[in-house]
Amino acid sequence: MNKLFLYNTLTRKKEEFKPIKKDEVGLYTCGPTVYNYAHIGNLRSYVFADLLVRVLKYNYGEKNVKWVMNITDVDDKTIRDAKNKYPDLPSMEALRKSTAEFEEYFWQDLLKLNILKPNSITHATDIVYVKKMRELVKNIFSSGYAYVRDGSVYFDVVKYSQKHKYGVLVDIDVSKLKSGERVDDDEYEKENVQDFVLWKGQKEDEPSWEFELDGQKLPGRPGWHIECSAMGQAELGMPFDIHTGGVDLKFPHHENEIHQSVIGYKVKQPVNYWLHNEYLLVDGKKMGKRFNNFYTLKDLEKRNINSLAFRFLCLQTGYGKVMNFTWEALEGAKNGLEHLQNQVRELVEKLGEVNNEFKNKFLSAIGDDFNTPQALAVVQEVFKSDILKEDKLATVLDFDKVLGLNLEEKILSPSPSPAPLNAELYIEGDIPKNVIELAEKRDNARAKKDWQESDKIRQEIESQGYVVKDTTKRQRIYKK
Repeated sequence: MNKLFLYNTLTRKKEEFKPIKKDEVGLYTCGPTVYNYAHIGNLRSYVFADLLVRVLKYNYGEKNVKWVMNITDVDDKTIRDAKNKYPDLPSMEALRKSTAEFEEYFWQDLLKLNILKPNSITHATDIVYVKKMRELVKNIFSSGYAYVRDGSVYFDVVKYSQKHKYGVLVDIDVSKLKSGERVDDDEYEKENVQDFVLWKGQKEDEPSWEFELDGQKLPGRPGWHIECSAMGQAELGMPFDIHTGGVDLKFPHHENEIHQSVIGYKVKQPVNYWLHNEYLLVDGKKMGKRFNNFYTLKDLEKRNINSLAFRFLCLQTGYGKVMNFTWEALEGAKNGLEHLQNQVRELVEKLGEVNNEFKNKFLSAIGDDFNTPQALAVVQEVFKSDILKEDKLATVLDFDKVLGLNLEEKILSPSPSPAPLNAELYIEGDIPKNVIELAEKRDNARAKKDWQESDKIRQEIESQGYVVKDTTKRQRIYKK
């Protein structure tokens, strides 16, 4: 078992990770709000969460780590955009249709980034969890820390702060907060500290669920914050080990999660370790459509850049540091990843033994709050070392269980004398002539061991909506 030290936002210091249950880990990641495509800043969060999961599985075993991710498929933004997109559909039908479409895009992006699938995926609109949310709201109300106004239920921050500290993830001055000041919006700025909504009263032409509280009928929907508390507790119990998310979620979302869970589930601390990845900037500026610098994976693909190059770029900056995205940096990461892939290809196919000296150095870097830049430096040390080629290969592939760069695919060598592409043997489905010609060119590049040209052609094939897979004897071409 390798020691793992994490920077815990809750305590504001680096701590050795110790799971609640011996050799078992439960973690929760705030998933996407599925009203639009995930941008690269969002995706950085999931690359980090995946890295964390891979490290935990490496340490504790595949079956001993439970990763839960939620899908926020009802909130202010999902309802607003679903109405605009499908104005002729009933509100609930429009919501489900719109969010399902964007959720599918999200999972496609995660697949391209080689992000593992969570063990449990929860949806805020699933009636099982809606029931859990209603129960939690009732618990908070019966404890005296919630009140009803205009058909909605609010958490009483002033009353709570009289006996508990409000502001454990971020420093907040609640002394200026007046009793009864409340906010209905799901998201708001740190300066806007008010009583937050637990259950939002029904509005005209909005999806809603029935709810009865203290003899009052309160049809409506759950507030954003209540969703994660209820789903986390339902899947992992409470307290659980780790909660992850972007730094933008610290307040109000995660802050309010903590306090409603303290009251509703009667726990001193609902989560032991809070991990937050820092912002991703674009050319040194905040990303946003109004700045014309809002990018998704599709924007990378338009430039014939494999999505794994973005993952490699993320690994070059520690998760706790602000990451500055530029197209030049991404191009450098693309070249660096191709170089790494070529280094792997040059090693013999026979697997040797993992070198323990380098393994300890690698795990020491990863164990130091996921110092991935240092871990990548250790990978290059392996290539430059004088250990056996087959041991280099085994060692680097072992490291890639954590890095997730899918390097094992690169050990499949081309056939020494590849035959011309044969449609009956190689092609699956109806493939356009120009794609077949590209595949033939790629076969020739592989025969010459021109891996850079081979990768370039593969990316061109993929940009046209087709997948090319290598085996030791041939290529397989098929529609995405």
